[in-house]
Amino acid sequence: MDIVSTINNSISIVSRLRDISKNLSEAEFKNLLADLSNELADAKLQIADLKTQLANQTEELRALKAASPESKQKPTIKWGCYLFEGEEGLYCSACYDSKGKKSLTNRLNTKSRSCPVCKAVIGS
Repeated sequence: MDIVSTINNSISIVSRLRDISKNLSEAEFKNLLADLSNELADAKLQIADLKTQLANQTEELRALKAASPESKQKPTIKWGCYLFEGEEGLYCSACYDSKGKKSLTNRLNTKSRSCPVCKAVIGS
């Protein structure tokens, strides 16, 4: 059962309690109140589980970003392209800045290069 349906069930029970509270016996009222308590307890547990999952995934994402080899490399700029230490070629700055991907550029002429991925023309 998901959290939305649990909360919807709780709201439904509260509405029923309001509508028929004057016509119910004390035992029926207590049963509905117990049902409401159970639904709200379920919702609280599901919210706690979701918070734990979110915290774990946030930590995992942070660790992956920190461990990414591309996140540690600081490129230099040459002719409008990125140049990475220990690597040959000029890379598209747009692809690297927006997606973190290294896209090797192609020479168009003596003054221009192009990216085969994003189709950017650099240095014209």
